[in-house]
Amino acid sequence: MNGLLLLLLFLSYQIVDGNSNHTLSFMFITSFGKFGLNSSGVIPAAEMAITDINDRSTLLPGYVLGYDSVRDSQCQYDKSLDAFFQGIQSAPVKLAVIECGCSVATEPVAAISHHWNISQIAYFSGSADLSDRNRYKRFFRDIPSNALDPPAFVSVLQHFGWKRMFSITQDEALFTGASKRGYMYPKYAWILPDWYIDQWWMAAVDGGSVNCTDTELETFLERTLILQRYLSPDANTALTDAGIESATPQQFQEQYKYLAKQSGYDLTDAGARLYDAIWILAVALNRTAIMVNKGNINGTGCENISGSLVPLEQFQYSNEKMGCLIQYNIQMTNFSGVSGNIQFDSNGTCIQHTLRLKQYRRNGSLTKTQCAHFSTLDSYVFNFELGFSDQIVYPDGTPPDGTPMQVTVSLAIPLDAVMYILAACGITFAGACLVFNILFRQRRVVKLSSPNLNYLIILGAVLMYISVYIYIRPVKDSSGIRGSCVLREWLFVVGYALCFGSVLAKMWRIYYIIQNPTAKKIVFKDWQMIAVALCISAVGVVLLILGTAVPQLRGQVTLRTNDENPNGIAQLGLKEEYFIWTCYGSSTPPFYWRILIFSYLVILQIIGIMLAFQTRKVKFPGLNDSVFVAAIIYTSSIVLVILIVDTFILNNYINTFGAIFTVGIIILTTVFLAFTFVPKMYLLYKDPEGKSISSNVNMPETRDPLNQDTRRPTQDAILLDSNQLQIIKELRLENSLLKEKLMTSSEPSVQFPDSKAPQLKEFST
Repeated sequence: MNGLLLLLLFLSYQIVDGNSNHTLSFMFITSFGKFGLNSSGVIPAAEMAITDINDRSTLLPGYVLGYDSVRDSQCQYDKSLDAFFQGIQSAPVKLAVIECGCSVATEPVAAISHHWNISQIAYFSGSADLSDRNRYKRFFRDIPSNALDPPAFVSVLQHFGWKRMFSITQDEALFTGASKRGYMYPKYAWILPDWYIDQWWMAAVDGGSVNCTDTELETFLERTLILQRYLSPDANTALTDAGIESATPQQFQEQYKYLAKQSGYDLTDAGARLYDAIWILAVALNRTAIMVNKGNINGTGCENISGSLVPLEQFQYSNEKMGCLIQYNIQMTNFSGVSGNIQFDSNGTCIQHTLRLKQYRRNGSLTKTQCAHFSTLDSYVFNFELGFSDQIVYPDGTPPDGTPMQVTVSLAIPLDAVMYILAACGITFAGACLVFNILFRQRRVVKLSSPNLNYLIILGAVLMYISVYIYIRPVKDSSGIRGSCVLREWLFVVGYALCFGSVLAKMWRIYYIIQNPTAKKIVFKDWQMIAVALCISAVGVVLLILGTAVPQLRGQVTLRTNDENPNGIAQLGLKEEYFIWTCYGSSTPPFYWRILIFSYLVILQIIGIMLAFQTRKVKFPGLNDSVFVAAIIYTSSIVLVILIVDTFILNNYINTFGAIFTVGIIILTTVFLAFTFVPKMYLLYKDPEGKSISSNVNMPETRDPLNQDTRRPTQDAILLDSNQLQIIKELRLENSLLKEKLMTSSEPSVQFPDSKAPQLKEFST
């Protein structure tokens, strides 16, 4: 039936009904190729254009526009050249070439057609190479160049969050294989070019070029996107120059669909563009005829070209001047057609600022529906059409792009819960210690442990417990982890320095007393002890300020592979890669700064161990905390070594690292509090009045600490701080009262010589 229609068309455009009109012919080459490269569906649109042009009395008066036959390029390089040469060698003379079926077939003809001084107008060839005016000298097209596609593709990829795409050369078997393997939505997203005719898969199935049913292909294509490089005008916009006067694009589409259905051709979006392409030629020939009649071609650039001005019906392939004039008038085209506004740039490509994004959607049958658009004027910003959104386009979720899914993991929830509970218990314990220290600070047992210094230990412990919350707090972005890194370092280091600095201050007092047993250095004020602890802490604060303020020393927040989790497979079959946020990258300065911080803590531990070793023989628990302070130092040293190893070796194992580090902090903090306060609590419970302290009094007769005697005491004497002196005063008062009671008793008294009377003796070590 198609062949019969072509014959009828040929006869209708060659026979003139006995009038004097001259026939103007153009060469019409398209593609009857299989699958999506069949552009023969434009033939009914060509019939419409020829009819409308010849019916317009004001356009090409005295002429009838037509074509001798429809030639098939089969969308092949060599077949296209064969068709072109057949047209050149056959009568009548052709004034132009319309299309060639596709870019592959158009390029060889466009490269040589200027040698015959004829211009070529394409409606289906979007290759960016065809914009090379030096090579394709008289080529025009009313379709935008596919050079617009890459930015539009990028906009689509960015909008849907895709980072990878694959470009596949079209093959009829491709869609069958992809359909059979399930490479379709929602696991995969496909973006097709806009050259496929409507329902092209039906022809592929009927022709046996694919080994699947039309239903299978429709299922595969559903939700597939189509990038289209042109935008039709509003359906109700009246045409200005092309088509039936006062007609609209909607009216054209209705008539085109009717003719295509009647003649058995497949509908194609290219029909409107071919219609406009023939109108472009008609309008340009009309202007050329007017110029020839007037004999005025000034300003066209063709004045000095060889050849002569002749009527259009006398055009010959050797007439360069007429070929130049027709090319000039095509270049000057500017009208509103059924496919949009028609205007060419300097390379002969239609100027187009808007691109469409369509999608195959099922509305009874599978049809293309416009869902978004882009504009070259606003940097290809992705804009959904009214009523469309991500959820409408992809109701089952946006397909992945094949990139392994990066999953950022944090501590396991059960581990989080355990750490939260332990840290909360620790803070509660610190609060109990604070209450104990406040309520019983005047008791002898507590007073001997320097209660003001104990406040610093409690404060440091609370800071360390809070740091546990920061360590296990889940973070999902770099800004969150950056703040978390800084905060937890400050809390841990400052808290540790306060606790350990206070312990060192106590140990230093005991050590100093043992090494300097002189009468002039008896009193140690509380502020002196606190000053020692704060000075030790100040060194850590200075290091923290340097690490926070100096850009080169700041930690580089990075994503690292979590070595603890094997890569998995997500629900859509994609590989999952597990990552964790870390506070430090591979930069050298921050690494050395961390070593400096831990070196500072290690130095404190070494000093503490040395002091603990020197005072290891101090046995009297009521007088000092030497035994428990030593236990704190030894225990904290072991835990600190474990934390250092954990930080530098297990940093990529999030649960292992988090468990060891947070448990280490909790143990370390609890040790500080437990060895400082629990013995005091127990001793206060057993001896509320502190009488056991009196029972351990054993001071040499050669020394009275309250009489500032300048005689050097024995090596067993020790120096006392203000709290201990207060206790000694109380003991002396009790001793005096006991003596008076014994002397005034009604019973026979026991007389003591002065040398035998009970005396307050200096505490022995």
